[in-house]
Order: sequence, then C-alpha cells, then structure tokens
Amino acid sequence: MKPTPRTPAIVLTQPTIARALGRLEPAIAKYRWLQREALRRDVSVDEAFQRTFNGYYRVRRAATWRTALYRLFEERKERGVQFDQVIRDLHAATGRVEASFASKLVATLDPAQPVIDQLVLKNVHLRLATYGDAATRLQRATDVHSKLRDLFATFLATREGRAFIRQFDDALGGEALTATKKLDLVLWQAR
Repeated sequence: MKPTPRTPAIVLTQPTIARALGRLEPAIAKYRWLQREALRRDVSVDEAFQRTFNGYYRVRRAATWRTALYRLFEERKERGVQFDQVIRDLHAATGRVEASFASKLVATLDPAQPVIDQLVLKNVHLRLATYGDAATRLQRATDVHSKLRDLFATFLATREGRAFIRQFDDALGGEALTATKKLDLVLWQAR
C-alpha cells in the first residue's frame, strides 16, 4: 500500500538511499563532534559548541532564546532527557512551542531518539500542528515524537531496515552512530 499523508510510513528506495548517503559525510563529521563534545563541555557557555550546534541544526533564534536553550541543555545533562518534559521546559523558558529544537536537544543527549525535522516528517508523512493553544500544541508535538519513535523502531526491525543499516555501514561506517541516527540522517537528506 502506498503511504498517504494519513498513513505514516517509512519508504526508502535504493536510489534515494544512495543519493542521501553520497551527501552525508560532512554532516556525520559535525554530528560526531557534537556528540563527543556535548558531555565534555558546559554547553551553556561554550561558544564553540553553540556555534557548531547552531550551524548543524540551523538554530536561527535571538540570543535570549539561545541562552535559554543552552541553559536547559546543560541542566538536562544532569537530570536526564524525556522529550515531553524538555519541550515543556523549553516552552516555559521561551514562551514558544519548539518541537524541532526540543527534539534536537533530546537526540544529542540520547542518540536513540529521533529528531523532529520538517524534511524527516515530510518523508514519513507526519505533520506538526501549527494551531491551537500552547497546551494542545505541546501535546500534539509529544504525540508526533512518539509516533516518529515508533515508526523508526518498526522500520529498523524489518528486513528492509536491517538491509538499510548494512548499506549505510558499508558506505559510511557505522561506528558511533545509532540505528536511529542513521535513519534520521538519510530521511533528512532524502529530498
């Protein structure tokens, strides 16, 4: 059955995977640096980390918003990360519902978690709600993150998912990347 906007699914063709893999090497190098340095540095004040994170994840917000993000990031290194709590904490600190950036913080500290990104969501036929009050949008974002996590796990457990991981590893090496991150990277590049 062909997926529709109402049927979330992961469908990756060989040409799509091959094109994505061909574009990923620079992104993987930056990602590995971020993963290595996130726990070594005080990200609330480390400008080199913040600059790299901002570039990699396209953080284009005002300085006060970024200060709140990186304070929360540093706090969560000690307290642990759960998407539903991080998005609520980020909302409390900034007044904005930021599902994508909350997921990027979570996925940096727990690489087994997916990133909510507009390109990834488009490729799996999911959408974030852009209407309703903050409480409704927070809950919907949490639901989308949960669905995305489930879609990734379901796909990765299939024969196609295991073949995808082998193909990724053969092309780019898989050390230091979770299966979730490998899938996330390819979905992000599948344009």
